[in-house]
Amino acid sequence: MCDDALPEEMVATFHEFHNSLSSMEGMLAPYLDLPLDEMYEALSPIEQAKSELVTAYTVNSLYWGFLTTQGVTLDQHPLKKEMDRIQKYMRKVKLLESEMAGVRPPTGHNPPTHQTIDKYAAARFIKRGIQKEESLKEKQEKAEAEKR
Repeated sequence: MCDDALPEEMVATFHEFHNSLSSMEGMLAPYLDLPLDEMYEALSPIEQAKSELVTAYTVNSLYWGFLTTQGVTLDQHPLKKEMDRIQKYMRKVKLLESEMAGVRPPTGHNPPTHQTIDKYAAARFIKRGIQKEESLKEKQEKAEAEKR
């Protein structure tokens, strides 16, 4: 083995990487052949937003990986704030999509970024409050009727 030759493990890894890239190019070919304007015309506005967000997130992720390989600490880097901002908008689009489908917003792992009102709980509170007020009025009217 000469000094400028790569070790066998690295050669195998590079071949696997090359094969993966070739496979990805094959999968993306139908999308890359279409002009962006034509592709967007076929998408709904929510799908367009999702496409833009995925593109932005992918580009930023690749840049994140590049900076990591260069030894840059990314804890306070502006790229971290940008990635967080993109994720926030992804959650907003997901919330909007669920509202458009008439489904209750997801809870748990991806809480909405803004405060939302639980409509079902609010309806229960209002209903109980009205019932209590009506029963209180009835009791007062009975008490007044008994005094007369």
